[in-house]
Amino acid sequence: MASIGSALPLAIGAAFAKPDSIIVVITGDGGFQLNIQELQTVYHHKLPVKIVLLNNKCYGMIKQFQEQYFNSRFQSTVGDYSCPDFQEVVSAYKIPAMKVSEDSRLHESFKKLFKDKNPMFLEVSIDPNEKALPKLSVNRPIEDQEPLLSLDELKSNMSIEVLGRKSENESCK
Repeated sequence: MASIGSALPLAIGAAFAKPDSIIVVITGDGGFQLNIQELQTVYHHKLPVKIVLLNNKCYGMIKQFQEQYFNSRFQSTVGDYSCPDFQEVVSAYKIPAMKVSEDSRLHESFKKLFKDKNPMFLEVSIDPNEKALPKLSVNRPIEDQEPLLSLDELKSNMSIEVLGRKSENESCK
């Protein structure tokens, strides 16, 4: 999460490195737009890349950060943000595209997505207020993500010493 724009290019690299494997991209609508032109690479080389786009119609991770640290001042993440009709864009690159908005259709959509190794795109509509968890926090080491585990549980899951928190009542703000 939050490697905005890198999911599709990284999947392309993985597809070239492992040509017999199906590569799955899970990305948000904001990040996908940063390298959307790479759909041509996927199409041209017939890469076995399956793209699952989680569309919340905003820069979700940035919005979540603004909510947590900036009193919900949503600058350029919600009202000043828009995205294209991804079905039309992906189809323009000659990659089959599907869209699902109901949870009850997810299973059927995933069966279609993985029926073969050909490139395919699945757009999943999600609530703009949905949170990505666990998530990195300011002033916390990468292993100590929110929602915070109890210090004992965190220590029991670590193979090295916990670098951040030394007590249960430490705040992350």
